[in-house]
Amino acid sequence: MGELRVIGKSPIVIAGDVIEGEIRLTWSKENAGEVAQAENVFREYLDRGWLAIGEVRDRKMQIFAFNPDLERIILSPLMLGG
Repeated sequence: MGELRVIGKSPIVIAGDVIEGEIRLTWSKENAGEVAQAENVFREYLDRGWLAIGEVRDRKMQIFAFNPDLERIILSPLMLGG
């Protein structure tokens, strides 16, 4: 079972509903619909310039493509300092 978390306050439309705040989606690799939904959300935020971190067995790394084998994906807005 994989989990995708979106941390931030950028609204997104999922299945016709506008969602704001933190989003959590889970998928089973055997469920093509769940995987497709998680990948669509992943791509939407990556296209907006958000940072994606993937996690497998407590190892975290920046990722640039959706992988349903990951245990957890966290999407966060890129923070710029000044």
